[in-house]
Amino acid sequence: MTSITGLSTQSSASGFEHIWQAETQRSGAKQDTITVGVIVVTRDEQFFHTGLSVLSDIRDYVFNRVHIQSELALKNPSLVPCSLYDEVRSKAIQFLKGQKKAINIQVIQCASLAEATGKIIHSNALNDQPDFQVGMLFYDQTSMGFQDDSIDQVDRDLDAFYRAMQKIGIPAFYTSFSTVTFIRALRTPYSYLPQQYREIVRSTDPATFQTELLRLWMDFFEMNYANRRVKPVGSLELHNTLGDQLINFFARTAPEHWLVSYYTGSVVSNLIGHLDRHAEKQGALVLRGPNEHAIACGAIANWQLYRMPFLAVVTSGMMDEFKGTLANLKETAAQGIIVVAENRLSQWYSFQGTITASEDMREVLAAKRIPYVYMDEIEQIGENLAEVYRLYHQGQGPVVVLATQNVLESSLELDLPALEALPANPSDEPVEIMTDELRQAIELINNGPEKLVWQLGPVSEDEYALIHDIAQQAGIALVDSLAHPGTAPKYYQGKRNDNYLGTLAIYGYTPRVYNYFHTKDKLNSTDEQCLFMIKSRVAQIATPFSDGRLERKVHLVQLTQEETHLSPFADLHLHMRCRDFLQTVKKHLNVSESLRATRMARIMAYPDTQSDVLSKLPSLPMSPNYFFCQLNRVIEDLIEHENFDYTGVYDVGRCGISAVRNVAKTRRGFSGWYGRALMGDALLASGYLAYTSPTNVIAFIGDGAKGIVPDILPAFIDNILTHPQLLDKSISVFYFCNGGLSVINTYQERILFNRTSRQMRLVNIEQPQFEQQIGDFDISAQTLTQFDETAVRTALTANKRLTLFSVVLGHNNEGDGISLATAKGWQRDSAEPVTPDTDSDTPPAQEINS
Repeated sequence: MTSITGLSTQSSASGFEHIWQAETQRSGAKQDTITVGVIVVTRDEQFFHTGLSVLSDIRDYVFNRVHIQSELALKNPSLVPCSLYDEVRSKAIQFLKGQKKAINIQVIQCASLAEATGKIIHSNALNDQPDFQVGMLFYDQTSMGFQDDSIDQVDRDLDAFYRAMQKIGIPAFYTSFSTVTFIRALRTPYSYLPQQYREIVRSTDPATFQTELLRLWMDFFEMNYANRRVKPVGSLELHNTLGDQLINFFARTAPEHWLVSYYTGSVVSNLIGHLDRHAEKQGALVLRGPNEHAIACGAIANWQLYRMPFLAVVTSGMMDEFKGTLANLKETAAQGIIVVAENRLSQWYSFQGTITASEDMREVLAAKRIPYVYMDEIEQIGENLAEVYRLYHQGQGPVVVLATQNVLESSLELDLPALEALPANPSDEPVEIMTDELRQAIELINNGPEKLVWQLGPVSEDEYALIHDIAQQAGIALVDSLAHPGTAPKYYQGKRNDNYLGTLAIYGYTPRVYNYFHTKDKLNSTDEQCLFMIKSRVAQIATPFSDGRLERKVHLVQLTQEETHLSPFADLHLHMRCRDFLQTVKKHLNVSESLRATRMARIMAYPDTQSDVLSKLPSLPMSPNYFFCQLNRVIEDLIEHENFDYTGVYDVGRCGISAVRNVAKTRRGFSGWYGRALMGDALLASGYLAYTSPTNVIAFIGDGAKGIVPDILPAFIDNILTHPQLLDKSISVFYFCNGGLSVINTYQERILFNRTSRQMRLVNIEQPQFEQQIGDFDISAQTLTQFDETAVRTALTANKRLTLFSVVLGHNNEGDGISLATAKGWQRDSAEPVTPDTDSDTPPAQEINS
């Protein structure tokens, strides 16, 4: 085998130098005047000397001159005989013989990246190496400290090194082939692909190690040095036309308040890279989810709760992966732009294309009434974007951009004007247009029945503040719904909301609401009570009442701004903006004190209770009734004594219903029951809301929902690595494991009186418990077979913590308002109103609840 030869000297007290010059120039090879640097950061002699021996072994076929500067003494170790190494060397020599240039290399060995940076800068300042460029960098973490640095730390250190080279004008190859880090062992318990380098576990077998070094050098030589398409320009950031224009658009229309999310693919990777580098500088929050469906879930949750517009990017053929959540985005009029890669019209059945002779995604979007713009010409980017912006500002939901590869990868510099004509913002000033319908509504509020209920749809915080004030002055009972939980909260600004009655919905209506609307299980007459549905379509999910009852037995007033949402069941239509309605009502509010007191007495007369025996019985497995009763007790105590505030996330299933119905809320939450009621939507949305919510987050997820979508934890950790500063809160995810699709079970067993069957069965596998720390953020997984107040209280109140609870429950058909049939039964508390105790300062509902 070969050994190092040439002139070797000790250049200083702490450094060594060695120069090898080819005696004869290889036939047919031109001499390259460029010196390619090989940077070796190690404190281990064996690592350094093995690398030198490998380079020396192929020197006659590629190197003209080799200059070595090192802190470690130079030795002449022999390579280990190995048939695999001989095979790799033979292939390498065959490749090198075909090269037309013999190159000069300079090997620089230092004990740290900082020292290497300093040595290169010093040599450059002395102008010793006018034609020097950084080629390959070997970073030996195994010789430094007692453990490997984190991937993020190595990424940052390497990025700093290459930026330093760029700053002083030293060319550098900066690719995945030019930089490799050797570590001690595979990373656990989680790992991911580094951004700036390749990571390899250093082999303890000398033969394997020397073969690995030769392979890495040859990969660099072929893919970087000998590749005409790759230049040593450092971390060059290519411009992306579409990305630049979209960033500028959102920066102007939603400064400091817009969301970017993507799932990559080859043809969209340049666009995504540009967004990753530049969007956050213009106010975006860039978050990732485990799949395309998650992007839609994160977008709808953040639009509904925070009015945060979004930019989503996915690759070819992935439009269908948004599932029914795309329809929900349309329904909730979420403002956003979805960029999807698409094929050219002239392509014949392109890979993953959705515009072919057999199908046309544009027709699908048109059928869903989702606006789109097809972009296939670079020269028309400006014109196409003008149409995108026009459609965006109509506020009818997301706009889909179907863009071909040439558009997605265009780097053309466009100096476009602000093409989007910004619509005039709706004035916050009240617009009072007194109609006959509005006069009738105000009359109902001022002089109407003693039972007046407002069900709140997706009202904003400002709108709710007005509603709360009006309700207090007028004695109005407030209810939220399954689709919009918490719009009327049980606690408002840390205090018990006396006007809050409960939840009214097709599932999950509370006993208090049922008893308020009914007397002896019959709906009260339309003269006795009136229901206002605020910002509502009067959809089936909003009430447990059949169409016939809504039409004949409920005095219904509907408020909506959308003409297409006007319901045939409403006795009175208020077709206007919610804010205008509220401000007009407040101006004309004139409720007598006696009527207000009577209305409040009616609200307080019905006890706040789960109204079933199971909620008090600690059976094993636990019933949902019992668990949620205990959880509510803890949460209400935290609200009242520790100012606890949280955003609830409710998935589709029995336990999501239980949480909406039985757990006190402090603000509006996100419900997967909205729109298509897709299992898993809330779980996927929770991974986004954990970063955007201003409060703690509690997610209630059934085992059916958990099993239907990907695990959120890997994407959650990925976002931790990028945005750790956003997690100064507690995030608690309760996975409820009862082994079945409970709502369907109850329908079969309680409504149809059938036995359950395999179709409802879910198999739960015991989940491992673990504790993991990422920076200063804690992740914990625990299984609860009994209610553990200490564990729950700790999880809910610990900042910078994600707790994944697997809660083992049984199935039953009792309570939780699954149907009107479940409102009756021997376990129910008395439906008769309780006469308020005028000598007590505490409302009866609070006394009973405590």
